[in-house]
Amino acid sequence: MKVAVIGTGTVGVLSVCHFLGYTKDVEVVCVHNPKKNILGIGESSTVRMTELLWNTLKFNINFDGEDLQCTFKAGVKFKNWRKHDFISPMIPPSYGTHFDNFKLAEIIFSKVHEKYKERFSELKIDVESMDQNDNEVIINNKHKFDYVIDCRGFPKDYSNYTMVNLPINHCLVHAVNEPGDWNFTYHTAHKNGWMFGIPLQKRQGWGYLYNDTITSKEDALDNFREITNRDITLDNIREYMFKPFKAKKYVDGRILLNGNSSLFYEPIEAISGGFYDTLNVLYHAYIFNKTFNERDLNLNIDYIADKYINFISYLYHGGSIYNTDFWNHAKKICTKNLQNDKWLETIKNIKEGKENLTRFPLSCEAWRILDKNLYDGKTF
Repeated sequence: MKVAVIGTGTVGVLSVCHFLGYTKDVEVVCVHNPKKNILGIGESSTVRMTELLWNTLKFNINFDGEDLQCTFKAGVKFKNWRKHDFISPMIPPSYGTHFDNFKLAEIIFSKVHEKYKERFSELKIDVESMDQNDNEVIINNKHKFDYVIDCRGFPKDYSNYTMVNLPINHCLVHAVNEPGDWNFTYHTAHKNGWMFGIPLQKRQGWGYLYNDTITSKEDALDNFREITNRDITLDNIREYMFKPFKAKKYVDGRILLNGNSSLFYEPIEAISGGFYDTLNVLYHAYIFNKTFNERDLNLNIDYIADKYINFISYLYHGGSIYNTDFWNHAKKICTKNLQNDKWLETIKNIKEGKENLTRFPLSCEAWRILDKNLYDGKTF
């Protein structure tokens, strides 16, 4: 069996580890153009990333993660979402990490080459074409694979995607060249949205998230400066505009989408990472165990994708300490999202341990803590 993973962003790297580490009889080829930059911000992980790197490479962030500027992540601190700030914890002994994803492929692939040298290689090309038949996928009319995991990032054409109604669509990222001395990810609500704060060993990453149909970039920058008390300008930020979306079809025969090629909603609670990891688990079952047929797998993934919309909507549904246009908009659309599903029944099942938690980013106990702090009595 020969599997190609296209891309060396976080999901591409972790897909390589997953398919090499959990199957002995597979050759994995990472297809990428080293001259192309990844979408590097400085990332916050779920517990699944630390588990995967340990299980497949015996990589421990506390001892092996210095080159990635790894820091220990024990949870998410919600500030200004309610009258009292609170922590959404990762339940011990599980933990996550913050890391510099610009260096992830270089550091992890050096270890992958060493441990899986007989089964791992890199094909450094641009993907110009990809065709498939019943037996194989052919890249650039030349390179043949049994399956392809496509992790190339945001699509250029959204015709094969469904747009999702969520509150955030714009992010301004500012780096501070000072070590982060906290062990959680900040989620700080502000009047125009919320801001993440990520601690790394040598720097901090701050991201100001807002909706540019409600707030101008100038007002966002002014508020960003006010909150951080730093001289933030267009010259010292990186800017990301995005549309929340999900694929209409995640699996098309032998081509399987993952990463931002499959879905992107927003950065909150790092839940996209949990979704992408779940895809690798399902794709592994689809390829090697024939657990699903293509139709059922697409339906199952779409069900999970919709539950993640509900999870994000639940985080927003009660608003924050701010009574502003953004938060009134967020509450309105997110409450509407929740009304489209039997969400209270889902919450009850999660708290009672009856829901399949591979479909959610949190454990039952972590969910109970989050629910205790966020639920505002709505019946949806």
